[in-house]
Amino acid sequence: MALDELTEQAIWLRGLSREHGAFLHWPDHVPPSEVVSSSLSLHRGLVRLSDGRVWLAAGEAEQAGPGEPRSDVSPEERLFSQAVIVLSCASYRNQVLHVFLRPALLATAIHTASSTKKEEVYNSFSFLRNMFSNEFILCPGAAVQDFEEACYVLVKTGVLQASQQEVVVTERGHRTLAFLTTMLDPFLQGYQVVCRYLCEEATEGLTEKQFVPAVRNFIVKLILAGSLRYCEVLSSDLQKNALAALLRLGAVRKVKGVDQVTLKVNKMMVNSLEDTLGGKLPTQKAVLARL
Repeated sequence: MALDELTEQAIWLRGLSREHGAFLHWPDHVPPSEVVSSSLSLHRGLVRLSDGRVWLAAGEAEQAGPGEPRSDVSPEERLFSQAVIVLSCASYRNQVLHVFLRPALLATAIHTASSTKKEEVYNSFSFLRNMFSNEFILCPGAAVQDFEEACYVLVKTGVLQASQQEVVVTERGHRTLAFLTTMLDPFLQGYQVVCRYLCEEATEGLTEKQFVPAVRNFIVKLILAGSLRYCEVLSSDLQKNALAALLRLGAVRKVKGVDQVTLKVNKMMVNSLEDTLGGKLPTQKAVLARL
C-alpha cells in the first residue's frame, strides 16, 4: 500500500473512531503524515517502508541477501511466520474493537440478512451476537438494547436510514459498512471453518485435546490452497471460543470417558449454523417487543 493512501485511510479512521465515541491520543498540530510515519517507525518488526510503500514484514526473515543461498523454508513454516505478524497487527485492531462492536455486528447482520426488513436484520443481529458471546464482552439479555444503540449510531453518522419496518444503507454509508463488516470477517470465517471441520473431517472419537491441533492442520491446508483468506483463523483462542459457542448452543456435547473427553458432534445442527453464519439460511425469529 502507498504511504499516502495509508495516511488517508488513517485520517478517515480517526474521524470514524471519534464519531463512534472513541478517545484518541493523536498529537495536536502535527501533520497526519508525520504521525503515521512515526507509528510505522515504532513497529519495524511488523511493517517496513520502501520507496513510498508500506509492506508487512512477514517473510522478511526468509529473504536471502545478494549472493546468499535461499533458506529452505516449507510453505507451512512461511505461513506461520506470516501469521505471527498478522496476529500481532490484529491485536491492535482488537484493542479498539469494543468501540465498533455493536455497529459491526449490525453491519454484518445487514450483509447476511435475507432482506432489509428490520425484523430480519434484528434476527440476524441477535444470532451473531449470541454466536460470538464467548468472543466479546456483551451483557446477557441486552440484544434489543445493543441493536437499538447500533442503529442509533449508524443513523446518526449517516450510514443508515431506519424506519419501523426497514434498515437501508445510504449511498455515503457503503464505505463505513464495508469497514465494519471487514472487522468481523476473520471471526466469521474462523467460526465457519470450525463448523466445516467438524462436519467434514472430525472423526467419531475426536477428543477435546485433539481438537485444536486437528483444526489447525485443517486450516493450514485451506489457507495454503487459497480457500481461506485470514491468518487470524489460526488463533487457538478463536478456535476454542468457536467450540465453546457450539457447546453452549448444543451443536456439540462432551462425553466423559475414563481417561479423556470426546466430542459428540450433531453434524446437521453444526452444518445449519455454518450456513446461517454465511447467510445461506434465515435466522430464527426473535422477540421484537420493543422494536
